[in-house]
Amino acid sequence: MIKAAFFDIDGTLFSHTIHAIPESTKRTVKLLREKGIKVFIATGRSLKETKRVPLGDLKFDGYVTLNGQICLDTEEKILFEAPIKGEDGAYLLDAFVNKKFPLAIVEKERIYINYIDDSVIRAQKSVNIPLLPIKEYQGAPIYQFIGYMNWEETGKIAPKIPNCKITRWYDEGIDIISKDGGKANGIQKVLEFYGMTKEEIIAFGDSDNDMDMLEFAGIGVAMGNAEESVKAVADYITTDIDEDGIWNACKHFELI
Repeated sequence: MIKAAFFDIDGTLFSHTIHAIPESTKRTVKLLREKGIKVFIATGRSLKETKRVPLGDLKFDGYVTLNGQICLDTEEKILFEAPIKGEDGAYLLDAFVNKKFPLAIVEKERIYINYIDDSVIRAQKSVNIPLLPIKEYQGAPIYQFIGYMNWEETGKIAPKIPNCKITRWYDEGIDIISKDGGKANGIQKVLEFYGMTKEEIIAFGDSDNDMDMLEFAGIGVAMGNAEESVKAVADYITTDIDEDGIWNACKHFELI
């Protein structure tokens, strides 16, 4: 029996075509909660940036943010956090400070960029998240790095950060988190808090950073607009976000 649903935001809950959450998705989330199924957000965004998304009057029972690096309950109390440390963190921080390639660092609430080039501009159009200048970073714990680079460039830095995990959210945008991080790990922490198992959850996603979550969940649903690699690991492929994808999947599994 499904007791909880986890939703990615960009491309899953929030449509960048209509710049809003589809009405059918809003109805679905509300119906799930009415039926006693808990609903959670699982995103690469920070909590602050999650709140910038026009979620309307939708209520959630918790948040898996920064790709599982910080997890919070419905009252926004931190249940789990995992900042990046060690040699990998030192290498990335050096690259950030010395501007070796376009790189952003993510604190609990703020994001700082070392410099902006065309790849940053193109990637940021898809998420519209404010980036603060490098000079404002004061040394707070880092939970995630964001690199703006293509596949070839990513391949060059990957061997230098063996204790980190890289997931792609855009052609020229990658998230870098600790190797033990990821949405699946964050969800596991949330499930432990609420006394649920992975077999009792359904998860929805569309991007590379959703793959571990879809594989982990009892039911992993890829949106119709998802990348092919994401569809390959899903238990079910629903319709496009703009074609009532979440509504149709929940109907298929008789959750609403």
